[in-house]
Order: sequence, then structure tokens, then C-alpha cells
Amino acid sequence: MFTGFFSKEVSDFNIDKINFLGVLNSKTSSKFIFKKSDTFYTQHTEVSFFKKSDGRQYINFTYSFNPNFFSWLLGICFFPLGFLIFIISQKEKNDFEFFLTTVEI
Repeated sequence: MFTGFFSKEVSDFNIDKINFLGVLNSKTSSKFIFKKSDTFYTQHTEVSFFKKSDGRQYINFTYSFNPNFFSWLLGICFFPLGFLIFIISQKEKNDFEFFLTTVEI
């Protein structure tokens, strides 16, 4: 529901630097998929690596913060004020975007 994309140039990369993303669900040679669940939302993050022909390396983050069943239940039962619960997912997405721009990977 709340998605985003972020790309950053890196000189070298270690998988231990991105362990804050949650539980590793899937792994290939250039792509890692993480999942993290919270009370009101579920975070899915896909981390991929891209190497340009000039030798520069980039790490790409594609992320999604989706309200879970509990959030939808509260939103429907306490309509219209209940949908304010989705602000939590939106705020977490904004905090995650800020974190990605400030952290050294």
C-alpha cells in the first residue's frame, strides 16, 4: 500500500550491513528479500545489486509497508476514524526512507 524505491552507490557491500531489514526470506546472487512484521503493518524489502559497465556498483531498495489484517479490522469497525490507523504504516515508511538516506551502507 505504501511503497518506495531508493538507490545508492556503494564501493563494497557486506550482507551484515543490512541485517536491520528483518528476516531474510529469499536470496539469490544479486537479490535479497526481507520481511518484517509489526502489530499494524508488514514490511517487505527487496535489496538488489547492480553493476554498471563503467564499474560503479549500486544497491537498490524496493520496499513496501502494508497494513495487516488487524489494521483493516480496526479501520472498518471504527469507520471513519478507524482509518487513521494507516498513518502508522505511512509514518514507518517515511522513517525508513529517512534512515536509508542517512545510513552508511
